[in-house]
Amino acid sequence: MKPDAPRLLRLAEVAERLGVSYRTVQAWVASGRLKVVRLSRRVVRVDPVELARWIAEAGR
Repeated sequence: MKPDAPRLLRLAEVAERLGVSYRTVQAWVASGRLKVVRLSRRVVRVDPVELARWIAEAGR
């Protein structure tokens, strides 16, 4: 990983940043509303750049 690359976020971190529950973030991922990076079958992360874009689009 490049030193200047942003760290991928856990779903719990996304929930905390957005002020919603972990289950809400899980539902957004399951419905395809929020894109994730799959590291394995059970492990997913969110790119902070993608999260910022998603938030900006939601605010329109």
